[in-house]
Amino acid sequence: MADIHYGATLTDFFAAAVTRFPQHPATYFAGQTLTYSELDARVEAAAGALREKGVCPGDRVALLLPNCPQHVVAFFAILRLGAVVVEHNPRYTAHELTPLLAHHGPRVAIAWEDIAPTVSAQVETTISVSLTEPLPLSGAPVEPYPATLADAALILYTSGTTARPKGVVLTHGNLAANCLQLETQAPLRAGQERFLAALPMFHSYGLTMSVLLAVRCAAEIILLAAPHTDAVTAALAARRPTWMPGVPTIYERAMNYAATAADSESPSALGGVRYSISGAASLPSRIIDPWEAHTGGMLVEGYGLTETSPVLTINPLDDTRRAGTIGLPLPDTQLRIGDPANLSRTQPDGVAGEILARGPQVFGGYLADAPATAAAFHEGWFRTGDMGVREPDGQFRLVGRINEKIITGGFNVYPGEVEEALSSHPDIAQAAVVSTPRSDGSEDVAACVVLSPGARLNEAALREHCRGLLAHYKVPQRFFAMDKLAGDQLGKLRRRDVRRDLLARLHRD
Repeated sequence: MADIHYGATLTDFFAAAVTRFPQHPATYFAGQTLTYSELDARVEAAAGALREKGVCPGDRVALLLPNCPQHVVAFFAILRLGAVVVEHNPRYTAHELTPLLAHHGPRVAIAWEDIAPTVSAQVETTISVSLTEPLPLSGAPVEPYPATLADAALILYTSGTTARPKGVVLTHGNLAANCLQLETQAPLRAGQERFLAALPMFHSYGLTMSVLLAVRCAAEIILLAAPHTDAVTAALAARRPTWMPGVPTIYERAMNYAATAADSESPSALGGVRYSISGAASLPSRIIDPWEAHTGGMLVEGYGLTETSPVLTINPLDDTRRAGTIGLPLPDTQLRIGDPANLSRTQPDGVAGEILARGPQVFGGYLADAPATAAAFHEGWFRTGDMGVREPDGQFRLVGRINEKIITGGFNVYPGEVEEALSSHPDIAQAAVVSTPRSDGSEDVAACVVLSPGARLNEAALREHCRGLLAHYKVPQRFFAMDKLAGDQLGKLRRRDVRRDLLARLHRD
């Protein structure tokens, strides 16, 4: 077990990067670079201006920005005052945003100019930001607030399996711990790495893995306002990032784009990425080998949740990694598989149950929601809501969400297992497994699939493929070709939404 010395806060990470590597590139965006010294000067000016607008320690400041240097500046300026960053999707509608702002009650918001009018109707002070101009905040220097590990640093809203979003409160200690844990998994070189920040900063995965960890090792952060395939591929070819967090669709689309782009005729167009980390959705094994052949680096899968800052497990970045698993718990992280009938009991290896977690990266509770907080823990263990299996070698495997379990013929079927089997077929680009109701009140296993280019739906072939990999009761009884599958902004499947779309289609038919 790695010996990690916890104690530094996120503001300590930033101060150390500025002190040790003042002239090293900190951000790269749209052809422009800021050094850590220049970034610090902008953070200082923004913090001073926010103080003049009345922001005090403990206040919540809403951020609604795409990935850009202004976002990084605002984030650390808020922390410098001892205030709390509340991240929101800058493309939310007023309907989506209004209840969230009302819940956490910010007096100040910093918003992308496209959404600023929507925000200003609900917040006392709204600062509009253009992506082509520096952050419009400048004030006198302020004395940095000496944050503690217990101080709240970030609030992120997550709906999980409920319709009502909950505010996940993450402390400096939670987020810093996750960075220190991740640092033990790869030999990141201080002042020498280049991180690709294609995933949104308003999502815990993108924020921790692309920005906070980057600041911890004084890396250059290559910021993309949106993870469009052409922009990702151009950044890989031109800036040669060494560390890339992503989701399976980003990796697959980047390879396909690079193979067809006129200026990307060789695998070297994607070369240089030493470590690629995949999360938010199951990583099909068919992506791993070609990605590693193109880049010369490694691609491994990890697992986590917003409530865990977010990473709980990751596959080893060496020859012991295993496709199809989410890897091993990070240092100082405990995972066990709880018996759904009695969570105090741990399931034996190979038997599915709920994944329970403990560790310094696990949050303490939801904002102003004691009932939800109480329901999220069992005897001090965080209930992930995910069903998983611990293998005899200690690796963990996901099989689906608890409330997405399908009961067919008296047997339990977990969608993740079936989706993995389907995704290994060359005709399947993406799969989601859901239930459809039978007239007798039981359920059928239904596979909604996006076909690979040029492929046609062949139910008999897919069913035979699944029979070679799964017990008979897990093989889908019904198959449906879909143009796309419902997902969140990272591409993570929303099975309940896929099922809703499928049932609506069956009703029309």
